[in-house]
Amino acid sequence: MPVYEVGIYNQTVRNYARSGEVIPDYVTASTVFQDVIYFDREAINTQVLNAKLEREFPPAEGFVIDYVKQTGE
Repeated sequence: MPVYEVGIYNQTVRNYARSGEVIPDYVTASTVFQDVIYFDREAINTQVLNAKLEREFPPAEGFVIDYVKQTGE
């Protein structure tokens, strides 16, 4: 199965961090997501990968998929 390197950040967390404001408790993303975090995920294709990522990192909670590259099989 193909392996993809994925980079994700959280725009909500990034906005608070860059403005110098304290991140409110209701923002569930870790402050580490103000920067792009890279990791590997397996998926049959990019459509399946994107569906998995949207479940794991919901756009409605501020997550942004910044980078996707197939790195292996």
